[in-house]
Amino acid sequence: MAISVEKRFEPPAIEFEECVEENSEDRLTWTPYMYFKDFVTEEMLQEIAEETNLYSVQKDGKSVNTNAKEIEQILGMYMHMGLDQMPNIQAYWEMETRYPAVCDVMSRGRFLKLLMLIHFQDNLNEDAKKDKLWKLRPWLEQLCQSFLSIPPEECHAADEIMVPFKGKSHLRCYMPGKPHKWGFKMWGRAGQSGYLYDFDVCQGADVGASGDVLKMTSALPAGQNHKVFADNYFTSVPLVEHSKQRGIYYIGTVRMNRGKNCQLMDENDLKKKGRWSLDFRVNQEDIIIVRWYDNKAVNLISSFVGIEPLGSAKRWNRKAKSHIMVPRPAIVDTYNRFIGGVDHLDTLTALYKYNFRSRRWYLYIWWHTVTVAVIHAWIRYKRDLEKLKTSQKPLPLRRFQAYVATSLTSAGKGKKCGRPLSSPEATPTPTRKRKSTVMPPDVIRDGIDHFPTWETRQRCKHCTGHFAHVYCVKCRVHLCMNKDRNSFLAYHHAK
Repeated sequence: MAISVEKRFEPPAIEFEECVEENSEDRLTWTPYMYFKDFVTEEMLQEIAEETNLYSVQKDGKSVNTNAKEIEQILGMYMHMGLDQMPNIQAYWEMETRYPAVCDVMSRGRFLKLLMLIHFQDNLNEDAKKDKLWKLRPWLEQLCQSFLSIPPEECHAADEIMVPFKGKSHLRCYMPGKPHKWGFKMWGRAGQSGYLYDFDVCQGADVGASGDVLKMTSALPAGQNHKVFADNYFTSVPLVEHSKQRGIYYIGTVRMNRGKNCQLMDENDLKKKGRWSLDFRVNQEDIIIVRWYDNKAVNLISSFVGIEPLGSAKRWNRKAKSHIMVPRPAIVDTYNRFIGGVDHLDTLTALYKYNFRSRRWYLYIWWHTVTVAVIHAWIRYKRDLEKLKTSQKPLPLRRFQAYVATSLTSAGKGKKCGRPLSSPEATPTPTRKRKSTVMPPDVIRDGIDHFPTWETRQRCKHCTGHFAHVYCVKCRVHLCMNKDRNSFLAYHHAK
């Protein structure tokens, strides 16, 4: 790397050319369930059902006879478990702690059997076994293509993602700097919103850290001035130069042994000059390396942001015993602002994710990707509302996941009669009070098992000025149905 001490850094023109989705207005009437199914498609669920049936025949000699609708119910039950977490799976069916959103969908035995048999790839496919992730590869490839179909944001962070796992697996690794030290390591490229555009599960040191970032950014369109941020594990000078040639600009912390012939001022010399001093060099390709001394020396490399304009940062002054504002280079400020995309995604995935225990290691990765798909649906839903500037207030993630879960377990599915409770006298008396929550539109309009029963008189959910005895057992609402009004029909066919 040829260094010119005299050369000043000249920031390039980096105006971002945004790709706008043309059909965002069409999604104005989409439900949370429809947003989720745009990522986890019917074809993906059907393939899981077929492979599960095939594996059950290979293992037990008879098919478990599952289908895509039942796989949907498994996903919905998992999401409900994440919203109301209990110490083990059995607790959702036990008398004292039963959770109707889970236990009323299917029996515990059926649920556990499907979890034991669920499969994504034929075990007899010898060619697929050359891949360490062959058991999950079809699902990962299809889901990754779904994620990549969304137009990318301007700024992206490349970082590691840990899927917690402490069992036995040839892919398990140990990372002492992570909150979950044992687990599966994934490479990910996420936008500032937390949307994971591209990912891959680490299978060992195949191409090196810089090569992994090249793989993560290869799907970014060239020449649109996207910005990528990464830490010193990934960053190298050839990577920054290669990205710049494609019209993708880069900022990252860098290890100085990767910047050959770059003689920056020693850390001790910067310390003598005083805190917040800095030194920099610019190479012939107009890439700048900056060493800034704060509590310790920080080395950063950039192809589009330099030292100026100087910003400010709040620091504690021990002598004055108060906070003071100190100068901070623009490269440091920009890096701190946009590096947290993957960390933001990790925060969201930890909120409502239920941690199953299983000997089948690849299920941990599968459940994690399902959780990410829910978060992606929520981010896209919020993005659409923001673009269309509607007066509708976006749902928080908790309620959005609840809507998706209820639709997955109920929309288009009939109620299955399980085994009755062992002690009828201990059956909790159902409340007669009309619930304030309503079913998602996907459930209301599915036309399956909406049976009317006669209940205590309460206000009609459709025409709120009247009272009704008729009660829909699936939607759990009172509706008028007499010679003057048929709100039961109107409610279930409302647009």
